[in-house]
Amino acid sequence: MLIAASQKDSAFPPKGYIVGAPKCGTTALAHYLAQHPQVAFSKPKEPHHFATDLPGLRRSTSLEEYSAFFTPSDQTRMLIEASVWYLFSRTAAAEIMKVRPDARFIIMLRNPVKMLPSLHRQLVNAFDEDEADFAAAWRLSKDRAAGHSIPKRCRAPSTLLYTETAAFAAMLQRFWQVVPREQTLVMFQEDMNADTGRTYRRALDFFGLDDDDRAEFPRINEAKRARSRLLSYAIARGGPIRELASKPLKRALGLKSLGIMKGLKRANAAPVSADPVSDALAAEIAAHYAQDLAQLAEMLGPEIPPGFFPEQRPQTSKISPHPLTSSAVREPG
Repeated sequence: MLIAASQKDSAFPPKGYIVGAPKCGTTALAHYLAQHPQVAFSKPKEPHHFATDLPGLRRSTSLEEYSAFFTPSDQTRMLIEASVWYLFSRTAAAEIMKVRPDARFIIMLRNPVKMLPSLHRQLVNAFDEDEADFAAAWRLSKDRAAGHSIPKRCRAPSTLLYTETAAFAAMLQRFWQVVPREQTLVMFQEDMNADTGRTYRRALDFFGLDDDDRAEFPRINEAKRARSRLLSYAIARGGPIRELASKPLKRALGLKSLGIMKGLKRANAAPVSADPVSDALAAEIAAHYAQDLAQLAEMLGPEIPPGFFPEQRPQTSKISPHPLTSSAVREPG
């Protein structure tokens, strides 16, 4: 056992996972859970250790490295992490079940017409996407699936396939082939927006954690743009070099974090309003995902909240719907 703990659920590897989808409320839920006294949350939040098919996103390649991301206390009852591409990954679920067959997974979903532009903005901010216009990036999906028009700095090319990254039914079907359904909890950002406290307490109950009577739920991970792209790049991609320089100082001072990067990120972030998606593009996205969403409705039925399904407008999709084929893009590594 790599960590000492008084209760079984504190054992490594972690038992709790928030596996995506990206831009569906996962960061906010992770933030709230990380403050629960019975949780030791991974730092970084998204290690993607088990996504072996997305090597550019992995923050660790050995269990020893991975275990260092968790710092349990005497109160800890569960280790949790939140790698939002685990649901999309073709390997993560199986890899986790090999080492932790009793693992529990929270899956969060969102209206694809709202999720995809938000994901695009995040990928631009993370320097994985070099096409600033979402409509243009959406139309590049077919070329990118064939291995063309991939940005040089993109860590995981398959994450740029916007015609696949919201295929929730296909992902759930694949996930449930490996993970017993009763070990998963599917929730929706629409429900979280309507009643954050209820969504949070559902997560606590699913993970077997006590209600900590949390009443305040500040907004987390709101849309931002970088004031300085150069500074943003240094923050986003300079982690290994920073860690090499800061690790001795943190060890000497007995600190987990110096707080410098958090301060720089706050200072460099400026709020930005969401870019509206045209009616024509919204209809195209809805048409493209119509079959997948119909399957999702059959799978989850009344669990799906109002506002999740895109409004259907009469518009012919210019990109033919196709099954999830992210393996068509070869990941570097």
